Amino acid sequence: MTSPDGNSRLNNDESGAYYDWTKTMKPESPWTHDYNRTVVMKLLLCTRDGEGNVDKVYLTFSDVISVIRRINHITLGVPKIIYLVGWQYNGHDSKYPAWDQVNTSLKRSEDSTSLASLKWLIRKAKEYNTTISLHINMIDAFMESPLWDEYLAYDIIAKDSSGDPIKGENFNGMQSYQISYAREWELGFAQNRIDRLVNMIPELKESGTIHIDAFHSMRPSGPDEPISPYLGFSIDDEIVAQRKIIRYWRRYGIDVTGEGAMYWLRKDPFLGLQSMTWHYDEMTYAHENWIGKPDNFTSLPALLSAYTPMHAEPEIMQDPKNLPGLIEQFCLNVVPWYYRRNTDVSKTGTVIMDSDEVVCPVLWKEQTLIAYSRQGFDNRKIKLPSRWMNITNVKAEILTVDGLKDSEIVPVEEETNWRNTSNNSILLSLQPGQAVVIQPIPLQS
Repeated sequence: MTSPDGNSRLNNDESGAYYDWTKTMKPESPWTHDYNRTVVMKLLLCTRDGEGNVDKVYLTFSDVISVIRRINHITLGVPKIIYLVGWQYNGHDSKYPAWDQVNTSLKRSEDSTSLASLKWLIRKAKEYNTTISLHINMIDAFMESPLWDEYLAYDIIAKDSSGDPIKGENFNGMQSYQISYAREWELGFAQNRIDRLVNMIPELKESGTIHIDAFHSMRPSGPDEPISPYLGFSIDDEIVAQRKIIRYWRRYGIDVTGEGAMYWLRKDPFLGLQSMTWHYDEMTYAHENWIGKPDNFTSLPALLSAYTPMHAEPEIMQDPKNLPGLIEQFCLNVVPWYYRRNTDVSKTGTVIMDSDEVVCPVLWKEQTLIAYSRQGFDNRKIKLPSRWMNITNVKAEILTVDGLKDSEIVPVEEETNWRNTSNNSILLSLQPGQAVVIQPIPLQS
């Protein structure tokens, strides 16, 4: 097994210690959300230009609630988390490392401040089975930031061995620089940055989740070398500080999700600490070497390998009203994902989960099936779940962005097998690209 801790200058603090997930196969402390029963998405609200000004507003806070309502229709009320991108200052990647201002371009007309509008959105979204939280960044910094001078003076900005700031990637016309997590934590600046955000938006504690974008352990401009050679902190020191940061968020009851888990800019996937991964690739765990990897590693438990089956961000950007392609993604990706990640299922009737066709129980709703086919089909026999007893008809409704429509009564063909259990079925036809939700109609007493 790879040594969990290495030689770190910060290992005297237990809060930065490696968490050995193999002892319990569970997270260090229970997640606030069940990420195997929650669909996680992002919404891009606003971008900035190469001068740091607002470039384009995609969605205001008022617009977001309309989108959330449609997504809730499409997803049949499944629990959802949506992270807002570009919520701060002048849009996505604006003025990092500062998080101290909500983007004024997103404000509702009826509110006095954009902060009030954001708080309204967080509250309102709950009506649509949706938790709203924020997409943030803890490694990147820009010279336009109100924190730049202070972070540069205190050597939090990564510097080369000569003390000159190291340039990072260029994001949408603006030069980025990186931060040393270890230095920011050592000085208390990381804690203060988190505290200010939570104090500004205490609703985040109720949301119980935050998404840290690009939570790398190394600079993209210098993989396999310390983030800031000037300081003398090792990569292990930076990883220790990252564990502290995650645990600090957890003090507030806030889960940390990440863009990636195990990839070329990490040595530790933070298993049991990071609750969900946006870009998940199970094969990287098998093929890559990482801190704490067991010699006989085969796979991860579902509780430590959560991912999302539907990103939705590009489709919403393309057309936030009609949400093209999301009904198909819901049927082909979300429903099978939920079924497979929650295995306590029996007597489910017909189950089809192919690349272009699905007939499957909707497990978060009582007595509900969904059927979808990209090509369509005619008069196919669909066996109903054996729990659907004493019924003669089912209701079939078309799934749309505006809800369930065009209800049709479909008769049940009653059969009993040799075990005297129900083999009831229906004949179902679908148009190409059509999704139908099927529910039993109880007999009137």
